[in-house]
Amino acid sequence: MDVRRSADGKLVLSHDPTLLGVMVHETPWSELAELDLGDGHHPALLDEVLPAIPGFGAQLEVKNRPDEPGFEPDHRLALETAERSRGIDIVTSFNRATIEAVRRHFDDVRTGFAVDFPDSIDEVIEYCMRAGHSAIIPAAGLVHGLWVERAVQSGIEVYPWTVNDAQVALELVEAGVSGIITDDPGAIAPIVRGDT
Repeated sequence: MDVRRSADGKLVLSHDPTLLGVMVHETPWSELAELDLGDGHHPALLDEVLPAIPGFGAQLEVKNRPDEPGFEPDHRLALETAERSRGIDIVTSFNRATIEAVRRHFDDVRTGFAVDFPDSIDEVIEYCMRAGHSAIIPAAGLVHGLWVERAVQSGIEVYPWTVNDAQVALELVEAGVSGIITDDPGAIAPIVRGDT
């Protein structure tokens, strides 16, 4: 679940900085909540969704990149997200400073570093080990069995994104990933669980 902040401080689930052309960080929740995302679906708040999924761990990706609207240099969004996380959740971000702020303030919150095109995946594994992050969240195309094995042997979980193809999911499971980030959990979950 991707987390952003509304103009009035609510933690809104949104991958993009905009919802139907409306800037999330410039718009109060009362207006965002009314947006029709299709088929009667509306935006949701983190505070609504987590209680609705008890016993189900979630990856809470803090969207706090300096090159995107709504960037918070004080990392408040990440800290407030971490406050809401449960022991089964993991707080992640592409922004090293953001996820390091969570590590400094919350010893008991699991954290993960999201990466898209790193110079060296081995460097990312070493960074996570040094920084105390429990997971790497790589783009699926970066995932190869040897470094997954090295990460897992180092105690670091691997959750590739975004996998919607069943065959790719199966290959990733065979490579030893800890889980898969997908837009289609109904199709991918049975593969991860080994039900197919």
